[in-house]
Amino acid sequence: MDNGSVKKNISRIRKASGISQTEMAERLGISRTAYRNLESGDTKLISENVDRIAAVLEKTPEELVLGYAPSARDSMRVNDIQKENAQRQKELVARYDSEIKRLQEQIRTLRECIDALQETVRTKDEVILMLKRKIGGDSRNK
Repeated sequence: MDNGSVKKNISRIRKASGISQTEMAERLGISRTAYRNLESGDTKLISENVDRIAAVLEKTPEELVLGYAPSARDSMRVNDIQKENAQRQKELVARYDSEIKRLQEQIRTLRECIDALQETVRTKDEVILMLKRKIGGDSRNK
């Protein structure tokens, strides 16, 4: 639902309630111009105003936003969706946690491999240095 439809809903409900823009502005504690700009779309609809406007019109914010009074069935469906989303979120978190643990274990294994390979390189470097010394010593003895 965009601001334009919400503003149209507010205007329609205000007129149906027999409340003028001037009276709405007074009840909201804002100037008539500010209210007119809000309702006409020259000013962005701010969420705090939706609650206040709904109270003046004796409607719920949902009625202003949706343009109709949501039924209990709609509310139950919203609750079902929220529960489903919460369950999906838990499942995703569990899956991500499991994947993170698997990757951390893989990183640990790779670090161990790197350490072992570095030790092998050091050992081979020592052998090469020892052989160079031996070859160098043998060539001086000849």
